[in-house]
Amino acid sequence: MRDTIFIGHANPEDNDFTLWLYHKLSNEGYKVACDLVNLTGGEADFWKTLQDILENQSIKYLLVFSNKTFTKQGVIDEWEQVRSIGKREKIKDFVCLLKVDDVPFDNRIGTVTMNQFRFDRSWASGLRRLTKKLYLDEVPKNKSSLTVNNWLKNRYTDFDAGLRKKKETYHSNWIEIDSIPEKMCFFRYSNSKQAEAIKKEIDSFPVIRHDNYLITFLDSLPTELFQQDLIIESKEVYSFSTKKCFQYFETEDFPGYHDARRFLVRLLKESFILYLVNLGLSSYGLSSKNQAFFYRKDQLPNDRVNYEYLGKKKRKDLVGKYFEDIWHYAVSFRPLFSPFFCFSIKGHLVFSNDGDNPWRDKSKQHAARRKKGKNFFNKEWRDMLIAFLTSLGEHEILSLPGSIDENIRVKKIPIEMNSDVGYDDPKEKGREVPIDFYDEEDEVESESYFENEYDEK
Repeated sequence: MRDTIFIGHANPEDNDFTLWLYHKLSNEGYKVACDLVNLTGGEADFWKTLQDILENQSIKYLLVFSNKTFTKQGVIDEWEQVRSIGKREKIKDFVCLLKVDDVPFDNRIGTVTMNQFRFDRSWASGLRRLTKKLYLDEVPKNKSSLTVNNWLKNRYTDFDAGLRKKKETYHSNWIEIDSIPEKMCFFRYSNSKQAEAIKKEIDSFPVIRHDNYLITFLDSLPTELFQQDLIIESKEVYSFSTKKCFQYFETEDFPGYHDARRFLVRLLKESFILYLVNLGLSSYGLSSKNQAFFYRKDQLPNDRVNYEYLGKKKRKDLVGKYFEDIWHYAVSFRPLFSPFFCFSIKGHLVFSNDGDNPWRDKSKQHAARRKKGKNFFNKEWRDMLIAFLTSLGEHEILSLPGSIDENIRVKKIPIEMNSDVGYDDPKEKGREVPIDFYDEEDEVESESYFENEYDEK
């Protein structure tokens, strides 16, 4: 049975990346092999050992593609062997190239025609794309994946790759949802046009439409259309406990478990949008049909926010100059049920000529984002996120619109995680690519792809 992912690489130049990838894929539940792990020393014929894994066990061959890759005879031999295996066994996309530095795409005959995973831009986004590919190609997983604790206890973690024993506090990009209204109400109308007409009459509370239903946290909805002599009443109204969205149930009635969770997510998202709009923030339409919200120039005093981080007073610009134009820090968000019930926040950069209206040219935005984003690393993105959240209100709890009697309470401080293991930032700045440095299209595609898997967990 072919169930193994084999990682080929230049030894020792690409060992750091190879070990990191080995642990990441193993932690996802994949069976992974490479010479750093499978050869313990003393093998009479190490090439025969590796060749047996490639010939009989491997379902994917991942080649760490760097400037040193094809300077190694062992890699050259593997390259010829795996291309032959892929053709002979008719394994779909058996060979995958993981580009990790500025090596030319056509460094070797045959490489330029292959889809290369761009780890040179970001290890995180490269891994996201790779795991998506492995899932789509149905690469088998173990029944249970490793835990982070297992990963840290792995015997290869004593390899000097930046891990240190030290206490550190990490801020996530998750803000916890503290409480929500106890129920959702479903209003059924004769048709979808009636439902849409009533929805337009409501602008202060979250309401979503599903076919001829309006779903909201409100107990009642208006029946008279504004400036029209027309009354529209719902045919049926019933409530649904939001607590049921957190424990799986089976029913033949509407809504089912998955529908109810999707409706709750949409209501939460709509509530956050209303809150930001009421604060006067502007929005920019991402290619994913999602929205990123930002402050206009001069909307904040000196375009910056004073905030506190780990007991220290700091300040951070959320709007600034970009040559003759303006950059804006912006956020998009989506609700999550796990690992916490929270909003996941993602930072973006948006550009405008006048400090108000974003550029319409998506490719121009994308190019500027990459150029400006090279100056923003993990610390800067963290500080901008905390500064942005600080700007949303004076209290530690955000009160988002829910119903007349119940609001949605969200903790403004990102969820913190404490660790006895720390990480020294790599010397190469290419390793510290900011979270906004990959294509939004890829992020959204990956998020929707992983949504069901995480939803079930």
